[in-house]
Parts: sequence; structure tokens; C-alpha cells
Amino acid sequence: MKKLILLILLTSCAHHKKNPSNEQINQYCQDLNVLYQKIAVIYSNISNIKTTRTIEGGYYKKKIATSCINGICEIVNDKTPPIMKYEPKHPDSDKNGYVSYPNINIEEEKSDKIYWERVYSAVIKNSPVSKNFFFKDPKAQICFSKYPELKSRLDYSEYLGRKK
Repeated sequence: MKKLILLILLTSCAHHKKNPSNEQINQYCQDLNVLYQKIAVIYSNISNIKTTRTIEGGYYKKKIATSCINGICEIVNDKTPPIMKYEPKHPDSDKNGYVSYPNINIEEEKSDKIYWERVYSAVIKNSPVSKNFFFKDPKAQICFSKYPELKSRLDYSEYLGRKK
């Protein structure tokens, strides 16, 4: 229900692209940063669905983006136990022959991915700035300095040789 309300709010709040206020730009950057974080977490979960060994040790633990405040989400590990499969010849099997796999439901992840991509589309559609805002507007640098996920996704200035 919360997701539906959020989607309705986002699609109903169209902004004018003529001279958006700094507050409108900041809110837009916050929204995009949250969406990029949520989508990145989903992609990470999907790509690690069969990961039995991580740098931290043990199986991959599903990530969840929670407590999104002021454009930054806290990324936490899911606490559900792993899925145990009997595979005695697997290099990561325990002494009883069981391997721990991440407890990730692929259908749930795909559903969440579709949902957040729709929210993203609604936010972009109702953007208070022009399409090329992140490419050439100096105000974009303020967003990039505040929101790291936004910077990593949309700041191409270094690749274009614009950084001093």
C-alpha cells in the first residue's frame, strides 16, 4: 500500500521546468539518489543469487535499502537464514555436505525491480529540470557532492576531461 501511495504522489506532483528552485532541485536529486540505491541493491541481490563465498566470508547475504532519509539509504544485510542444499562435492560445503546459498527469491527481486523502475520513470517524467541538467548545469555539482550514488551514475565530467 505504501508503494502505491508513493507512486501516486510522485506522478501527481509535476514540477515546472522553468527556473526550478534550489529546494525543488535538491528534492529531485534526493529522490534520484534513493532510487539509484534501491535499484543497485536489487541488482546486487539478483547477481549474487548463487554466491556461496564472499570476501567477508560465508554466503552472500541479501541486501536491503532501509531508512532512506535526506536522499541516503542505510544498506543492511537481511537476517534470514540461508537456503541449505546437500552438495557434498561443492568446495563450500560444510562437514555434513551442505552448502549455504543466499535466501533470495528471484521473483520477488524482479517484481521490486520493475516497481522501482516505474517509480524512477515517474520521477524522471516529472523532473523539475531539463534533460541535460546533469550534463551541463553547474547546480548539478551540488547534487553530486551531496549524493554519491547520483554522482557515480550521472557525473560524466571526468570522462569528458572537464575536471581540473
